[in-house]
Amino acid sequence: MRRPLVIIVGLAIFFILLLFSMTYTVSFHEVGIQSRFGETSEESIVRDAGLHFRLPFFADSVAILDTRMKIHQSPFEMLQTADGQQIVVRAYLFWQVDREGTAPLDFYRSYGTADSAKISIDAQFRDALSVLSSYSFDALTGETNELAAAELAILDRLALLKETGVVPVSVGINRLLLPPKTTTAVLNRMQARRNTLAEQRRAKGTADAEAIRAEAKAKHDKIMAFASQRATEIRAEGEKHAAKYLKDMGEHEDLAIFLAWLDAVETALSNNTTLVLDSDVAPWHLLTIDQISDGTIPLPSDKSSE
Repeated sequence: MRRPLVIIVGLAIFFILLLFSMTYTVSFHEVGIQSRFGETSEESIVRDAGLHFRLPFFADSVAILDTRMKIHQSPFEMLQTADGQQIVVRAYLFWQVDREGTAPLDFYRSYGTADSAKISIDAQFRDALSVLSSYSFDALTGETNELAAAELAILDRLALLKETGVVPVSVGINRLLLPPKTTTAVLNRMQARRNTLAEQRRAKGTADAEAIRAEAKAKHDKIMAFASQRATEIRAEGEKHAAKYLKDMGEHEDLAIFLAWLDAVETALSNNTTLVLDSDVAPWHLLTIDQISDGTIPLPSDKSSE
């Protein structure tokens, strides 16, 4: 009884191993490459997710490729910029296995596995970073830097990877350092450039100030000339009218003297004024004008004749 039981258990185990060797699963983010006796073709690509069958044991072998995004970080690379500055750069690359067409098969034939692909990708990525040598230091670090364009240039340089089933998705420069000697030289050059820019701005400000002063003086002179001309015209017009009134006053001398006395009294009494004077002295004798009733212009008394 024990021997038949052992045989049954052994057959069950053999059946399980046989079944295990005849099946494999592919996830939704994976692609399978099924080779038969080491040979592959376009039919070897398995994209459908789920359970699949194969010939048992060593007849068929299956390689599973993960098509999700992967990141590759480059080591620190020392490069020389177009203007002769030394920089230390570190960058990253997002890549993935292409699912379209025969790309998965190309990847499998070129690398076999993702770990094997990293070695080749690293070498080509470090070579592509040499594109940065065509940029100046200011183009990589200034306020109007061209890092985005440099990253696209590196990505274009990696386009050859597509022939092996690798899709370079994006490139980024996450570290850009300066060696100590380069740092000192760059700082000195930046200081010199800032001094030059400051001097240029100062000279421009001085020139603008002089231009504003010159323009203001020209407008001032123009306004003053116009005002002087207008004042001369008004003065001439006033003298013309004054001449007429002076002629009239010359014909009525007593009236002119009387009006002059009135102006003097009005001017003297325009403010709070206290005067202690003899009312017989001109023009204060006008304060007793109510004593005159014959309508003639009152005259001050002549005390000197007394």
